[in-house]
Amino acid sequence: MPTLDSFSPPAGGALARVRALSRRMQWLTLGGSVLALAFMALMWFWLSDAELEVALREILQPLAATPVQVTPAHRATGFLVTSGVLALLICALYQAHRMFGAFARGEVFAIGTAIRLRRMALALTALGLATPLTKTLLGLALAGAPGEPYWVVLFTLSDYFLCLLGGLLLAIAWAMVEATRIAEENEGFV
Repeated sequence: MPTLDSFSPPAGGALARVRALSRRMQWLTLGGSVLALAFMALMWFWLSDAELEVALREILQPLAATPVQVTPAHRATGFLVTSGVLALLICALYQAHRMFGAFARGEVFAIGTAIRLRRMALALTALGLATPLTKTLLGLALAGAPGEPYWVVLFTLSDYFLCLLGGLLLAIAWAMVEATRIAEENEGFV
């Protein structure tokens, strides 16, 4: 007896479009992960001191007048601080990559798809929450001098929308899991 995990709708126009788009999206998610890692490493270890200071001032908007330290130890610290956000981004992109792979194989209504969507939603929500914390840690590690007053980076609108998107995807994933469970129960009655 086939299970809902192995259910694949008949190949039609809509499914063919989903498969084609999903194959492209797989490449985009993979490319996005590679580019994010490459840009992060280039930013911290390739930019000159002056270019890195300009980039950091752009990231740390409230510190426009505060000197930013860019010694090799500060570069390594900055890379370590931002690696948490980078890991969350790559995790979300990896789950999206796997989900698009399932769509490309025609596995649209599968429990695995809902699980991947849930993982991606959790990573996006965590990313939205971790971004202000990362900015604050970067500011404390790289800007100002010891003994100066501490400051706080506020939760921005983009962080809010990232958390909102993660919550929306999480709700959709939970609804997909529940729909799959109900469909499997109904399949047992037939």
